[in-house]
Amino acid sequence: MKKRNTFSIILLTVAAMLALSACGTKPQTHNTAPQGADQSQTQQPQVKPDTVAEPEVKQGTGIYNGAADPHTVEIEINGEAQSFQLGEGLDTVVAGLEEGDAVSFEYSEKAVEGDPTAKQLILTKIQKTEAATGGKEIEGSSQAAGGDKDTGGSSQAADRERSKTQAFELTLEGKKETQTATLAQGEGYSLYVFDPMSLFPDQNRVALAVDDNYYAEITKLPSDFNLDELQKDGEKALAPIGKVQKLDQTAVPQALTSSRLFLQVSGSKITQQYIVVENTTGAFIVKVNIPQGEPAEGFESFIYTSLESLQANK
Repeated sequence: MKKRNTFSIILLTVAAMLALSACGTKPQTHNTAPQGADQSQTQQPQVKPDTVAEPEVKQGTGIYNGAADPHTVEIEINGEAQSFQLGEGLDTVVAGLEEGDAVSFEYSEKAVEGDPTAKQLILTKIQKTEAATGGKEIEGSSQAAGGDKDTGGSSQAADRERSKTQAFELTLEGKKETQTATLAQGEGYSLYVFDPMSLFPDQNRVALAVDDNYYAEITKLPSDFNLDELQKDGEKALAPIGKVQKLDQTAVPQALTSSRLFLQVSGSKITQQYIVVENTTGAFIVKVNIPQGEPAEGFESFIYTSLESLQANK
């Protein structure tokens, strides 16, 4: 009887174990996505569009020489003719100009494909010079802008007649370049000064920024000056350096066509010049100091071009 009961217990135990093995646990799935996230969509980074830099606007003055073709005009700047492509709205505007008109203008530069050294000049605005003193302004419709009224005195009115910046063509290291200079005020005069130089009004000097031993000292002359007396003064001032030379007009730097007197002396380490510059606005003595060194050539090109722009204030 005990054996039968024992055997029954064994059978029940085996059956229970089989039942438990047949009931497997349901596998769990783990969602690693954060709550509230939409897994069906992937967030894309926002890409900002590239910004296109506006072309630099430059200014200049010159003499209008007429149209070379329906899309091109020619303006004479410091004795050199320069071609400009007409911007939008200017084709009808320049039709109102006559050859020989004095004009001020604005333009931008555009790179020429295939030639990184060449630039195309695009005219964006042009007006007759007398527009600064009350004449009618001439400009393209796409560039129209209002001007400020001049409420200052006579010297401010004179400044108004000259643009704040002007483009000049000059020769640097044997190559012709167009560079922009900024109008600067001295004692009774104004002139355009290029970036490598600065005007020091308290000294009436235009000096090279990297080395102020390269300089031009400017003095405004009275209207009754005597050129012969000035020549004697200049020769006396330069004599300590060496033998003084008086340059004839053919030997004077081409950029300085307004010189009435050009004295020069060269030593072993320095060249000094005594120049009398005269134009319709007045006359000036200019003493130029040029040490022997690498900056000399560039300084001469910049300073002669600046001196040519000298004007006495009204």
